[in-house]
Amino acid sequence: MMIIIASFAILLSYADWDSREKEAQRVAQRVTTRTVEEVEYYYRESAQLAQDLVANQDRIQGVYKYFSLSTSEYFYWLLEHQAASSTSISLYENIDDLYVQNDYITGVAIVLQDFKEVYVSSRNERGGHSVLAEGFKPEANSFGVPILEPATDQSIGVVYISLDPEILYHAVDNTRGHIPMAVTVTSPFDTEIFHIGERVNREHENWFVGVTSHGYQVQVAVPKNFVLQGTVTSSALIVGLSLLFIVILYLTLRQTFANYQKQVVDLVDSIQAIAQGEEGLRIATLEKDQELLLIAETTNDMLDRLEKNIHDIYQLELSQKDANMRALQAQINPHFMYNTLEFLRMYAVMQSQDELADIIYEFSSLLRNNISDERETLLKQELEFCRKYSYLCMVRYPKSIAYGFKIDPGLENMKIPKFTLQPLVENYFAHGVDHRRTDNVISIKALKQDGFVEILVVDNGRGMSVEKLANLREKLSQRQFEHQASYSDQRQSIGIVNVHERFVLYFGDRYDITIESAEQAGVQYRITIQDE
Repeated sequence: MMIIIASFAILLSYADWDSREKEAQRVAQRVTTRTVEEVEYYYRESAQLAQDLVANQDRIQGVYKYFSLSTSEYFYWLLEHQAASSTSISLYENIDDLYVQNDYITGVAIVLQDFKEVYVSSRNERGGHSVLAEGFKPEANSFGVPILEPATDQSIGVVYISLDPEILYHAVDNTRGHIPMAVTVTSPFDTEIFHIGERVNREHENWFVGVTSHGYQVQVAVPKNFVLQGTVTSSALIVGLSLLFIVILYLTLRQTFANYQKQVVDLVDSIQAIAQGEEGLRIATLEKDQELLLIAETTNDMLDRLEKNIHDIYQLELSQKDANMRALQAQINPHFMYNTLEFLRMYAVMQSQDELADIIYEFSSLLRNNISDERETLLKQELEFCRKYSYLCMVRYPKSIAYGFKIDPGLENMKIPKFTLQPLVENYFAHGVDHRRTDNVISIKALKQDGFVEILVVDNGRGMSVEKLANLREKLSQRQFEHQASYSDQRQSIGIVNVHERFVLYFGDRYDITIESAEQAGVQYRITIQDE
């Protein structure tokens, strides 16, 4: 990772250097072009101004008179000839006008052929003065412009017009921006007339060269140390940021892996503790992240399910032991019971007690069916079993209880779990019959509907409260069942929830049950079984 970051920093540094180098070259080229244009423009302006000084014969004569006469004689000559001329012939006036109309001019010098003196003036000394030609040296920032005699186009001398260097400084500054430039302007005679910026070694820099139409050469270069210094500064910043990033990355990864290692150690220690016998211990999940959190939660869930399964198996073993004990307590030979009941029935017949004989017969049949270990039965057999149970209950209260059962043709041989309708009838006789009334009744109807079988168990008994109805409906809405610690107690009487559970286990999603009831308004169970 560190090698990658270092390589990336080197690439960024190279890219920065290359970008700076190309940008410097583009700016240098623009500065060269702009400076050439400025030099060309001001040379043309200077040439025009110089030629205006000798624009006609009167002005030429005025210039020559300045060089050939003394000062007093020159002024006397001006007084005599100025009125006769339509233009200004005074060299003083023409030079002064030149300064007034052109702010960028700082000096004017006139050199005429065959004269040993030179006229020199400046903005601060516009009247000027004469100096010997032998000691005259033009200003460094001046253009030497030949002046021609208008009639013959022959050169009569040279006018040196000095320019304010600031005009070129401003042009260069406006073009170069923040990039330092070395700009040199040389005359056609290889004389340096302008220089801007630091002095650089011509042999070690890449110079851009431009030439005006009059032979003035413009040379522009960007000091290499500027690009190098900028690149070094940027590279130092990039390296510093890279080092900072490496340190932050190292500390972050170190903290991350330390935290990850801590979580793994806690996970392993917890699993080892559980394996050594601490079944109730669970893996802490508050400090776990991502996949370790998933592993911890999954492991805890697995341990919870395992503990629950062990608990359920333990409860089932207790229930099995209880059932075995009850079976031992009830181990009476069934044949002995049936034979005894049959003897009692026949004795009742012999004593002309037909009703008692019928009661004993029904009870014997009920007992025989109850002891049978079959898991399923036919619908008609279940209804017959319910009829016998209802008959025995009615015998006790012949004037206050009635019952009725109906089954549609074709449903007689439908298989259902055994003892699934009888508990509903038993519930009615145990809790729903109101012995103060004489119209207690219960009915069971098995009806063939379009696509399903409908079994209605309806009574007009005491009903149930709203709270009890809501609680029962909640239990009947469940499709998954758990055996609690009171499992054996619940099995002492087969209840409604047990009926629901056995129907669900037998028919699955094809089965559904609803219950309607109100206090003193009876109960209605509606069982539907979809066709296969």
